[in-house]
Amino acid sequence: MEELLKHLENNVRSLRHEYELLKHENLNLRQRKSVLIREKELLIAKNKLAITQIEKMVSRLKSLEVSS
Repeated sequence: MEELLKHLENNVRSLRHEYELLKHENLNLRQRKSVLIREKELLIAKNKLAITQIEKMVSRLKSLEVSS
């Protein structure tokens, strides 16, 4: 009986340890996800700015072409 209790106690310890590891990993993944979402939003904003600037340059080039 005592051996069974020790075995169960070891299993509980092992499960608790695994739980703590997974909890920590989950927290890290959630933080990384937040960082990636912010980076994505920044890249989208930069991309939109670049598109706007390119469209303006194309428009200027077309107007220069027409005026020549």
